[in-house]
Amino acid sequence: MNQCSDLLLLQLVPKNRIAAVTYLARAGADAIFPGAERGIAVNYGTPEDIIRYRPDLILAGEFSTPVTRRLAREVGAPIVEVKGASTFDDIRASVRQVGAAVGAPARAEAIVRRMDAQLADLAARPRKPVRVVAWDGGDSVPGRDTLPNRIIEAAGAVNIAAGPGRTYTTYDVERLLVAAPEALISGGDARPLRQQDEARHRVLRRAYAGRRITYADVTWTCGLPQSVDSAVALRRALDALPPRAKP
Repeated sequence: MNQCSDLLLLQLVPKNRIAAVTYLARAGADAIFPGAERGIAVNYGTPEDIIRYRPDLILAGEFSTPVTRRLAREVGAPIVEVKGASTFDDIRASVRQVGAAVGAPARAEAIVRRMDAQLADLAARPRKPVRVVAWDGGDSVPGRDTLPNRIIEAAGAVNIAAGPGRTYTTYDVERLLVAAPEALISGGDARPLRQQDEARHRVLRRAYAGRRITYADVTWTCGLPQSVDSAVALRRALDALPPRAKP
């Protein structure tokens, strides 16, 4: 009943063991492993869904509603609440938690080992840090204690928004130009958003031509094994940046 925990579940058990996934899991699955959710029923997090599917286990986010809890008791299904992740340790914990809950601890450990190997490979190949910011417009920008910042650091970059005590902050065009990051990182969500108008400002298009890096939104918002894949992809993109033009 939660996009992030459902995307973990899809990697841990075969489809025939999954009664339903949240409708939100479709877009996330399409971004990182297309077709993984195909053929599985979809739920909308309603009481009717719990009654209809009568699952043996309910995976939910850490803030399950009282109604969900009550109905879970009525159908005799325990709830496993998976916390949001802001570190790679959090991701390891979530993978192991879900793996234990669904009887797939060995599969969970294999996923964790793959993650750790990728992180170790990045750490073994240090690079000159590149100053970046995850920015789609003047709205919220991830700072220090966030999963996006951990991904940026693992890739060998420096998040200019990661100041002391900052979880999220804001950057308008003027502030961004003054800070002068070497690259802009933005989500790959194709939906038109008003804040993206600012991100398409002609001054930014000129200043950051060839220096914009995109990522799959779900791997930066959900604590998933693929969040480490995003760090690997970001490293490749950083290595491929063209030389910075002189002002």
